[in-house]
Amino acid sequence: MKNKISAPFVHTTATRASFAGEWLVAAAPIAVWSVFMFGARVITICLICAIMSLALDFAVSRFVFKLQPSASLDLWAFVYGIFAAFMMPVSVPLWLPAVAAVFVVLAKNLRVLRGKRLFNPFVFSAAALNVMFPAYMTTFTKPFAYFSAFDISLDPLLVDGYKVISPLMYMADGSVYEDGIFAQLYGFASGNIGEIAITAIFVAAIWLFVRRSGDWRPVLSFLVPMLLLGLVFPSSDAESNYFAFSVLFSGGAVFLAVFACNESGTVPMTRLGRLAFGAACGIMTFGLRKLGGSFEWGYFAVLLMNAVSPFIESITKPKAIGHK
Repeated sequence: MKNKISAPFVHTTATRASFAGEWLVAAAPIAVWSVFMFGARVITICLICAIMSLALDFAVSRFVFKLQPSASLDLWAFVYGIFAAFMMPVSVPLWLPAVAAVFVVLAKNLRVLRGKRLFNPFVFSAAALNVMFPAYMTTFTKPFAYFSAFDISLDPLLVDGYKVISPLMYMADGSVYEDGIFAQLYGFASGNIGEIAITAIFVAAIWLFVRRSGDWRPVLSFLVPMLLLGLVFPSSDAESNYFAFSVLFSGGAVFLAVFACNESGTVPMTRLGRLAFGAACGIMTFGLRKLGGSFEWGYFAVLLMNAVSPFIESITKPKAIGHK
């Protein structure tokens, strides 16, 4: 009996669901570390966003696109919901993950040339929430300051008592994170739920690379230019190497490099195209951060490159011999 396979996996035994399962496994170390750092509220936020994304996507597929029930239930919606939750602070009210799910499903079903998505679903969600709800999305609290898992909204006075500045906010003032790059590397830093766990993200990346569910090349093409630019253009009061690694480990740079550059529906399918995609994202992220302060411009760099991804793919696609 033949295996049921679907594009872009037509030359393998992998299915769309199994590929999504690999990403769920990759999310596990990030989720475990985030729960350790921020408490059980992480689980609540992730489940709300993931389950709402799955339910809304099923409704859209079933009743808008008129797909059969078996084809309407897409595990990728659940995966995107989890990754969208990773890009929020733990202090957000519990209705915000539900709003994030709406943006995830909107971006997941917004398609352009040859069926490719216009925008990465979880990056689109994060960018939209940062524009619409900046106060919630930039309120970061100390690690190990555990909050109730089920309070719809946290007491503002309680949050203010644990509120801290994120590494990206330090960099906006021309400084580096006062607790050091090792605090960022090991995840003992303030920031979004899943973006601070740099070591856990690297573990997830290794899993994806070993399972061939991700490509290491665009990850390096994203991060290496940021590192080099940090060495060449450090802040005035920081050593260049220290500043460069702070650039790399601040905000969502590593998270975006690993996951946004490997989301097959929104990046070029050609190897050269993925390299160009990652490099452009890294360079734009560094430049926009320099110009735009503490806002995480990496989200918008990725979305811009998502929009031009089909054109990059067409330019970098090998031509047949004799084809003009």
